[in-house]
Amino acid sequence: MKLSQKKKAGTILLVSIAVIITAIHIIPLLVILLNSFRSNQEIEMQMLAFPTSLDFTNYIVAWNDGGYAEAYQSSLIIGVSTAVAELLLIGLAVYGLTKTNCYFKNFFRSYFVAGLAIPAFAILVPLYFFFSSVGLINSHLGMIIIYTATNMSFNFMFLSAFFEGMPKELDEAARIDGASEMQNFFYNVLPLAKPIFTSVILITFVNTWNEFLFSNTFLQDRDIRTVSLRFYNFVGSTNTEFGYVYAAALISMLPIVAIYLLTQNTFVEGMTSGSVKG
Repeated sequence: MKLSQKKKAGTILLVSIAVIITAIHIIPLLVILLNSFRSNQEIEMQMLAFPTSLDFTNYIVAWNDGGYAEAYQSSLIIGVSTAVAELLLIGLAVYGLTKTNCYFKNFFRSYFVAGLAIPAFAILVPLYFFFSSVGLINSHLGMIIIYTATNMSFNFMFLSAFFEGMPKELDEAARIDGASEMQNFFYNVLPLAKPIFTSVILITFVNTWNEFLFSNTFLQDRDIRTVSLRFYNFVGSTNTEFGYVYAAALISMLPIVAIYLLTQNTFVEGMTSGSVKG
């Protein structure tokens, strides 16, 4: 077989694999979208079919009965606050460990990496008793602290690969010009790291939006529950009304899909820049 034929066959194989993977991801979303406009009787008769009309009754019932107005507010407050806190804390921490001559660099690197090996359920009970004693149960602040801490280890490693690959000459030139470390971070490093910082924000926000274990444990008040909890409770109360369940599922995932579609170019750029040094 000629080289061009091998290359063509390899391209066809890769495209075929990509199509299969795409279909695996798209088909469930398509089922949710189509069935969210269909009645429960139509879904029971035929699992997958086009809706006879664009009836938004399922969405109205799911939004009102599921309490998604409060859930959106709670999830947005926690998600946005956690993403901002994560960006500032990890950004400054990684900058300090990679760009300055600080002490105990290896210790702090090992400390953050070790966080990846600790399962969430191992800290759940002692953390609950501690938060209960300081009044952080059923509070946005408590969840922001938990989510900021649990996302730190991954984001630290993610950002470290990018910061270590940045030219040291940029930092040296800034210091020669009289810039402080904070000025170098905000005016020199931050603009160059915008794509990867955007990726950190998106990853943290998505993890926070979808998280269930901690929110189910620490948010017992109905009015402060997040979207994932509201969806879980709504499905439990209307498990035979499939149209409502599909509509609630789409309502729950819609913000994440919309954010990714709007920022996908920056997100992909940040992911690739974070995995390649130099």
